[in-house]
Amino acid sequence: MITFIATLIQMATFCFSIPILMKRRLGLGLSLIMLAGSQTIGFALLPLMGAMSSLVILLFLIGCVYYMSRRWLLSIMVAVIPMILVVVSDYVIALFALQVFNISNADIQNDYLIPGVVGIMLLTFALSYLGRYLFGTIRDHEPFFRRYGVLLTSMIVVTLLIFYLNIWIGQQQGFSNENIRANSILFLFYFILLVAVCIVLMRIMMKETNLQNKQVQYERLTEYTENLEQLYMDMQKFRHDYINILLTMSEYIRSGDVDRLESYFNERIMPISRGMQSNNYKLGTLHNVKLQELKGILSSKLIKAQELKIDAVIEVVEPIEQVNMDSVQLCRCLGIILDNAIEEAIQCESPSVRVAVIKRDQSILIAVTNSCRSNTPELYRIFERGFSTKGTNRGLGLSNLKEIVSKSDSTTLDTQITNGEFIQLLEVYNSPVSTKSRMTG
Repeated sequence: MITFIATLIQMATFCFSIPILMKRRLGLGLSLIMLAGSQTIGFALLPLMGAMSSLVILLFLIGCVYYMSRRWLLSIMVAVIPMILVVVSDYVIALFALQVFNISNADIQNDYLIPGVVGIMLLTFALSYLGRYLFGTIRDHEPFFRRYGVLLTSMIVVTLLIFYLNIWIGQQQGFSNENIRANSILFLFYFILLVAVCIVLMRIMMKETNLQNKQVQYERLTEYTENLEQLYMDMQKFRHDYINILLTMSEYIRSGDVDRLESYFNERIMPISRGMQSNNYKLGTLHNVKLQELKGILSSKLIKAQELKIDAVIEVVEPIEQVNMDSVQLCRCLGIILDNAIEEAIQCESPSVRVAVIKRDQSILIAVTNSCRSNTPELYRIFERGFSTKGTNRGLGLSNLKEIVSKSDSTTLDTQITNGEFIQLLEVYNSPVSTKSRMTG
């Protein structure tokens, strides 16, 4: 009975460390399946395989996490890391008991089994919470994960194999006190080295990403500034000609030459009027966007739409000085939304893209509306990973958008198709919102 309880505590340690690292609830059903399956495998194989039974449990947990995430590297990492933490915790507890209380590993197994596994569980949970920030940063940082995901996963798996190889050797030697001390020092050193490598790689990648983001922001702001300069030059030309235009019209009026006045008006005045109502002037309210990153992404995308002969307009009535969302993630979301809006609008007979940034009491609402074709797919299909109407190896944008929004505690996304228009409502609240309301269609 004691062995059953000890095994159950250890399996609970494995299973409950996973959602701690992922910052995500697994759901009652999946949690019970993971716990029951791990307990069954562990209790059945522990007498036969000893500590090596954990490797079979690991394969089961990887399968469970993959069922939820559909990402192999993430599934392997998030299942292997708790195993490493349990091994480190086990040897730390054993070393502490040996050095402080002079209790050997054999005594723990015989007389202090339950307190020992409880201590391992508590220490593992503590390490999981400490590692939550590092792992969360790695997981959420897509460029880092794409670039170093395979390397980190390989390092973590090799670390676990080295740990269990030493455990197997110790098992053959009977887990002597000297073996416990040697393995404890080795495991702690190797674990610290692994964490240090992850931190160094992450810092390098973060610096590279920040430089890339600054370069992109600079390019967008430069494009926006050039556009404003062109507008200013157009206004200067108009002001220069304004007096002459009025004087010329006054002469026609004084002479009563209505026919020539009408001809002059249609040929000279109307083109100027149409120019002032062109897309260039529809970007004027961007001056109310005080965030450089947000202004950069909006201006660059809308200028791109104008170059493609799309009727693009933006409305920002009140100054937008702060948005409660990481600027990189916000620009990623808007980049995906606007790219898809432009790609869809250009396929329409009367292409249009309209953007509104609205300041509310408790949130900032960014509404993007574009014209769309009558055969636009159902909303639930649009957000599926890999689905695209533009060919193979496409269809990742909106699924990535959904993933980014789901990870933000203060952001919601509402998608609608109404009267031939595709509408995306991205709302960023000043405080966290309910998970259930994040994604609607």
